[in-house]
Formats: sequence, C-alpha cells, structure tokens
Amino acid sequence: MTTYWIVVGIVAVILIATYVVLFFYGRKRQKKFDDQYNAAKERHEVFVLSKKMSKERPQTRWGRFFKIKTYQVVGRVNISQSMKNMQMSRMTTVTFQTTKQEYAKIQVNHKYKMDVAGNYIGYVLAPQPPKASSKIKRADKRKGQDVSGKKPKKKA
Repeated sequence: MTTYWIVVGIVAVILIATYVVLFFYGRKRQKKFDDQYNAAKERHEVFVLSKKMSKERPQTRWGRFFKIKTYQVVGRVNISQSMKNMQMSRMTTVTFQTTKQEYAKIQVNHKYKMDVAGNYIGYVLAPQPPKASSKIKRADKRKGQDVSGKKPKKKA
C-alpha cells in the first residue's frame, strides 16, 4: 500500500515539475515577443476591408502538428517613409494577425487607429459599437407607421 502512495507522489512531482517548466518557458517566449513587438510598434490608421478566423498550422517545431485558431484582419494602410530629404508614401493592403479580444472590437468597413508591428495588431483604439436605434425598434412595434412616427397618408 505504501508503494502505491510513493508512485502517486512521484507522478504528482513529475506533473508539477513539467507544468512549472512549461510555464516559465511560455513566459520567456512571451517576454521575447513583447520586447520585439514594442521595439517595432507604430500607430497607424487602418481601414478594415475584411476579417476572418482560420485554423492554421504554425511552422515551428511541435506546433506544425496542431492547428491553431488565428484571427486575421485585412486592412488598407498608408505607409510612409522618409530618407535623405525624400518622403515616400503609398497605400497598401495588409493581412494582420491579432488577438481574440482585439478581433472582437473590429468591424468591417470602419477606420481604426491601431498599434501595428509588422503584420501583428496589438491594441485597437476602437469606438464603442453602435447601438440599435430606438426609432427602428419603435417602427417595428408600429408596423403601419414609418420610422419618423408619422402615419402614412391615405390615398384619396
């Protein structure tokens, strides 16, 4: 009976050690990504053309065997660069990746200010989503009247 508890204890220690190693490895990778992102971050105004969720296989070691859900936003952005008294600017379409929270803020055919590094969207300065108009709700309740609240004219 005591060997049973020893085996359970060893398995628990191995699982806890594996969790701690993976936790610190994940934190190290996240810190490395954050440092790289913050070094290249710029704020751009992006007009969103479309957005989609897709499952893709990453090209990293073990990740290539599993599909990961990615959030993609296609947007039109104005990129400008100045070199030696010369200003170059052009409008281009870029496919960005972002997080689930930022993806939820974004609506198609709207313009947003976004923190962008490469093709990754970090923070979206998004206005509050529009609320349904109370006039439309009232029009649904009174089917015989138009949105302005006036009754339609009768034909003579």
